[in-house]
Amino acid sequence: MGAVAVGALLFAVLLVIVAALVWQEAKGVARATPEYLLDEAASFVLDRLSEGAASRLDVDDVRDLLLWGIEEHQRRAEGNGDSAVYGSGDVLEALIERAVAERGRVHDPMDVAEVIAAESEYLAAIGAVGDPVEGGDA
Repeated sequence: MGAVAVGALLFAVLLVIVAALVWQEAKGVARATPEYLLDEAASFVLDRLSEGAASRLDVDDVRDLLLWGIEEHQRRAEGNGDSAVYGSGDVLEALIERAVAERGRVHDPMDVAEVIAAESEYLAAIGAVGDPVEGGDA
């Protein structure tokens, strides 16, 4: 009778360990999903701009540039298949033109390029950028 009780106790401990491992893994999967938060991205980018760019751009400028960049890529992807490369000159020009049209602001192209570069760092930091896809279209 003692051996059966010890066996049952060990089996119960094993089930608790397995349940804990499954729960821990489920928590890790949920946490691993990257989430792009615009305000967080704007703060991240602003903290990484050069002194000159940071003196010319405020958090609203950075936030707008990030949002407009997302919208520009979505517009191109949904349109006629003309998807611009992330951070390309076409997108940079579109962001500069939109800043003039919507906010009456003329941004230095180098400042906008710094915002795009720092946003790339943000995407990597949140885990939204992975290894290149091999053997297929990216």
